[in-house]
Amino acid sequence: MADTSGGKDKDAPRRGRVLGRKKKAAPAADTMAAASGAARGGPAGFFAGPGGVRHTDVTAFLRQLIMLLEAGVPILKALNTLKERAGRPAVRALVADIAADVEQGNPLWTAFDRHRAHFDTVFVGLVKASEASGTLTTVLHRLVDYRTRRELLRRRVRGAMIYPVLLVVACFGAMLVISSFVVPVFADFFSRAGLEIPGPTRFLIAAAAVVRAGWWVPVAALLGAVLAYRAWFVRSPLRRLAADRVKLRIPLLGPIIHKNAVVEMCRTLGLLLRSGLSMMSSLDLTRNAIHNRAVAGALQDMRSSVEQGGGLERPMRASGVLPEVVVDMFVTGEESGRVDAVAEQIADIYEEEVNIAVAGLGEALQPIFTVIVGVAVLVLFVSLFLPLINMIDQLGNTAGV
Repeated sequence: MADTSGGKDKDAPRRGRVLGRKKKAAPAADTMAAASGAARGGPAGFFAGPGGVRHTDVTAFLRQLIMLLEAGVPILKALNTLKERAGRPAVRALVADIAADVEQGNPLWTAFDRHRAHFDTVFVGLVKASEASGTLTTVLHRLVDYRTRRELLRRRVRGAMIYPVLLVVACFGAMLVISSFVVPVFADFFSRAGLEIPGPTRFLIAAAAVVRAGWWVPVAALLGAVLAYRAWFVRSPLRRLAADRVKLRIPLLGPIIHKNAVVEMCRTLGLLLRSGLSMMSSLDLTRNAIHNRAVAGALQDMRSSVEQGGGLERPMRASGVLPEVVVDMFVTGEESGRVDAVAEQIADIYEEEVNIAVAGLGEALQPIFTVIVGVAVLVLFVSLFLPLINMIDQLGNTAGV
């Protein structure tokens, strides 16, 4: 009896540990499901708002992870610490999922690879290589800097594209207000006064009536075009390639989009090469990370050329989407064996050019919209106020007689 009791006493701590693991398994599964749902764009992460994981949340998590690893904290303990520190539920679920993966004996890159919405192929590939080479913190430093600079540039370019849209919306709103509230008042006054309405005024009144009745048509057409582009047009690789080529030629915005694509390509390629990846792997990962399919196509041709033993110059010049100066610098880097340094130098130069172009976009659009506003004011004056001036002159002549 004593032996049996003693056996039970010896097994009790073991059973307790097993039960403890089982109790922890259910919350871990819940957090894994929640984080996976956010990564797939489910309810938690679709809008990346209060319930989702934002780009800045991931960057902050990586910075804190680097600090803990550099302080000598084991990676699993660092992840569990960051899981407890996370202030937002979605971030806590994401870190808990990564920690659970690592706790099961998986490498860190595998845990990151399960969340492609937050860690792209470039990130996962570099973490995988750095874990194999023992340079994880060094590569994480580079990745954080890469993510930060890329997101800042993306925000500037997005702001540059939003600015003209806001101006067009403001002009459309002003035209709608004038057509709905100003022109009808003048039309009613002219009708009650029995004035002879000149041709320009009749045209303006008729145009205002058309705007009031059909203002929703251009809005619906624009929304329909956007939805059709996102839901159908870009689903075909050939249509997507054609659309991305057209984007590079849009007046005013095209040069900014083009230079941003060059920065994206060179920054990513330089980071991968500097971190020790081969040229073939770097070109593959960079092609998948580039948003513009026209530039990605050039990278595919470059990869095919390297695979066949050729160089980078011929496919780069034949692509038609890479500036000649970029091709010349890449050729120099290839001949000197410093493609990574040259790529990063090109990225720095073109990033500065993007910043200058974004800053100058407002100055370029200002005279265009000034002319539009001036023409609108002139049309309103001629159409609405000249009949009033004529009426005042007629009243003055009648009083004089």
